[in-house]
Amino acid sequence: MTRSTCFIVSMSMALGCTGEIESGPVVGQDGDPSDPTAPSATCQGAVSPARLRWLSPREYQNSARDLLADPKVQVALVGADGEIISALGVDRLSQAASELVARGAHRTQVPCDVNGPENLSCAVSFIDAFGRRAFRRPVEPAEKAWLTGVYNKTLRPGGFRVAIDAVAEVILQSPQHLYLHEVGVADLSLTAGVRRLSGYERATRLSYMFWASTPDGALMDAAAQGQLDSAEGVRTQALRLVRDPRARDNVSHFATSWLELDGLDSQPKNTTKFARVDSRALRTAMQAETEALVTKAFFAPGSHRTLMTSTQSYVTAPLAKLYGVTAPAAAQSAWVSLDSTQRAGLFTRAAFLTAHANEDFQSPIRRGVFLMRHALCQAIPDPPPDVDDTPITPTARAPRSVRDLTAAKTAGGACASCHDKLNPLGFTLENYDALGRWQTTDSGVPVNAAATVDAGDISGMINGGVALSARLADSAAARDCLVESWFTEGFHRAPTDAEACAVDRLKTWFRQNDDLGGLAVNMASSEPALFIKEVTP
Repeated sequence: MTRSTCFIVSMSMALGCTGEIESGPVVGQDGDPSDPTAPSATCQGAVSPARLRWLSPREYQNSARDLLADPKVQVALVGADGEIISALGVDRLSQAASELVARGAHRTQVPCDVNGPENLSCAVSFIDAFGRRAFRRPVEPAEKAWLTGVYNKTLRPGGFRVAIDAVAEVILQSPQHLYLHEVGVADLSLTAGVRRLSGYERATRLSYMFWASTPDGALMDAAAQGQLDSAEGVRTQALRLVRDPRARDNVSHFATSWLELDGLDSQPKNTTKFARVDSRALRTAMQAETEALVTKAFFAPGSHRTLMTSTQSYVTAPLAKLYGVTAPAAAQSAWVSLDSTQRAGLFTRAAFLTAHANEDFQSPIRRGVFLMRHALCQAIPDPPPDVDDTPITPTARAPRSVRDLTAAKTAGGACASCHDKLNPLGFTLENYDALGRWQTTDSGVPVNAAATVDAGDISGMINGGVALSARLADSAAARDCLVESWFTEGFHRAPTDAEACAVDRLKTWFRQNDDLGGLAVNMASSEPALFIKEVTP
């Protein structure tokens, strides 16, 4: 049974499954030896398990947009995300394919008049061209025969255009399109049992890493011409992709995902306490500011230090008011400088502070947990199932700050082992209320934002968010954590133990260079991006 036939048979029954392929060591011999992150024999075990996964709803929509050259494509795929797809998700994928075909954009790629008479040669040409883009590789003979059969079966009752539409719809809901499936090719320069990803598979990894979309024509042509058979060729294409506007969209998505800002525009807050400040327009501006800052750090060119210490803010009038700076002209956004004694970097910005707070008050615990796990990649256990997670609520009758109440609630016993590390990180952000506004008093008590921190390579007394940001900027652990976070974004999974060598080399490079765009390109041409272990039946 051929690869394509096996894939059609197995995957047509597996729309609800994902899997991992066993991994093993690799000795990569291709690459530029002058590049310290290029594949080399020094990282023999730095190979990831090959994963079979379907396109996320975002990737499906982006792929449809680019495949059909229709920038207005909007696809609602409720239930079609996560590791296990639901029956509703399967129905939505089928409906999405029908809706996309009904738009008719695919017909512009048919090399003859779809309203004319039947033309088998034209139909086969369409299958080859459209299928190549949708499958992200050339259509194989078994697949061509299958799709030609769909064409012939539909032609008799429906006519030429209906038959072309049927072929397009089948392609858009086929496993070859919905799944990212890697087989690799044999390469005698590699350790036994290790396979080099084919040029088309590398093109697919590149396009989804940088664009969250299907490869464009130039990338497919590079694969066809063997230009992606070396790490140097992959790097050349990565440099091209990272300069494309679609890469900026992907970095914006990374910012939202990494900082857990999904749903920020509907984050509940006390409607009485924040009635004169909070609005949907403000929430939208908060998220846009964070995405703009992260994108600027990737492409300005920028750095991790920029992310942690920049005082530049991309504001609209509502956000400018919250920060206390001059607002841009009505209905416009502009870069402004914030008060450097109050703001520096991502973790002093309203989006992060609002998302990691309660309805009424700031939450030192939630902010501390995020910083420990996602800014420093320090492991902390989940709270016990019987933990009292009732939000801290200061009262007017007995004024006590959120900090004092939090410290009292988590002092001693089993709580202390975790909260002695979490709380101080959060306490340094006490100058920011639940909506990210600057405050000098909390519940009638002067704010105390000084705390003795013990978190990885950040330790000692830190007074306030600006000082914390400076310490994060100098932290090797924070830079290493950003490497792991970007790896997880690009590969749709966290790095494995087998990849430690390659990931450590990326971390070393990033500590020395602090270039986020360069990190993305280096990661795309590293061992985990280029090789898999072969599958044994």
